[in-house]
Amino acid sequence: MSRPSPSRASLVEAACRLARELHHITPPESELRERIEYVMWGRKRAWDCLEDGLITEVELRQLLIDHIDYECAHASGHSWPEFDPDARQRFIELIDQLLFGRTAI
Repeated sequence: MSRPSPSRASLVEAACRLARELHHITPPESELRERIEYVMWGRKRAWDCLEDGLITEVELRQLLIDHIDYECAHASGHSWPEFDPDARQRFIELIDQLLFGRTAI
C-alpha cells in the first residue's frame, strides 16, 4: 500500500515542540532531525515496514515517539511516562495527524 510520506520538516517541528513543552529544554534540533531520519527512512526504515505491513500505524507512531523522547530525555532527566497524560495525548494526536492525517489504527 503506497501512501504519501510525511513531511520531514513537520516531524522535526513537532519533535522540537515536545522538547520545549514536555521536556522543558531547548530543542536539540539537529539531533532530532537525525533521529527522525534514522527511524523513519534510515536504518530502521519504519515507513517501509509500515507500507510492507510489518508494523502497524500505532507501532510506528510509538517507535517514533520513543526515539524522540530518548533524544530529549538525556538532557531533561525526564521521560515520556512521567509526563501528564493529557499532554502525552495531545502529542500523540499531533504525531498521528502528521504521519497519517488521522488517528492511527
